[in-house]
Amino acid sequence: MTLIAVYNSSGCVGRCDSKCYNATTEKCVCICGGKNHGAGRKQALENTRELQKKWIENWKKSNPGTEWEFEVPGNQFELFREG
Repeated sequence: MTLIAVYNSSGCVGRCDSKCYNATTEKCVCICGGKNHGAGRKQALENTRELQKKWIENWKKSNPGTEWEFEVPGNQFELFREG
């Protein structure tokens, strides 16, 4: 299951998925920067909720007045729920 993915006009440029949060090796090369590496699915979901909030806040600060949008695949809505 992909937790978070980043796309540009060329397609997917990075993602964090089960290869990361179920990892048993020490090296992480995905977009979570090691936050979810080997953490297990449940903890990785919590970590990703926090990461996405920070990324969106930082993007808004860096791009004031710019419209933006993000897409949440249907089976991944739980990342963005409130509470």
